[in-house]
Amino acid sequence: MRWFLDMCILIYHASRDNSQLSKKTAAFFSKNKGKKFLLCHYLIEKDLPKWIKRQKILTDEVIKKIKDPSYELNFSKNEEYLYKTDKQKAEKLIVKAEFTKDKDSFVKTLINLQKDMESVIFNFIRNEAEKVILIAEIDEDLKSQLFTFLNNISDSNILASAIQYHNKEELTLLTGDKKDWNKNNIEWVFDSRPDLAKKYNKIPEIKYIQNM
Repeated sequence: MRWFLDMCILIYHASRDNSQLSKKTAAFFSKNKGKKFLLCHYLIEKDLPKWIKRQKILTDEVIKKIKDPSYELNFSKNEEYLYKTDKQKAEKLIVKAEFTKDKDSFVKTLINLQKDMESVIFNFIRNEAEKVILIAEIDEDLKSQLFTFLNNISDSNILASAIQYHNKEELTLLTGDKKDWNKNNIEWVFDSRPDLAKKYNKIPEIKYIQNM
């Protein structure tokens, strides 16, 4: 069985914290040690750089606030990169910093954590991943139809890549996103477009890291 990974799996892997998702991901990779995991070029070349930029923006804003309590967090100029959860994470970190005596150490830890996560992800891509489906190879029609139901450009590109590759070599999708990454969404696309269903007559199985 070949595993095709969603971006969130790389983040859980790199986090290495005490969360259930991180622990489940660590157990999954331990069980599948030695295997090569499938990652699409869109994830590596588009999604990952955006995620890194988000983390840097978040970290920089938190550090400014820690160093100067009167500083007002300014996410407005980076709205296109940041999610609601990023802002919530920043606020939690600031509260945590307020109860920390050694602010300088807290700041250094934040910076090091960001660098460590990036390093873990890049090492994983270099040593444990196989890159598939060039961005230029993504079926525009399939991607567009997925976007109609998902309303998320990243998910549309990654899922389109997965479906295309699955019709060359069988794979199983692994994600933590039960809302968008589900069989019903894919089936709706093919139900509405019989021509695409004929072109891609095999739908990949989706498994969730929460259930592994």
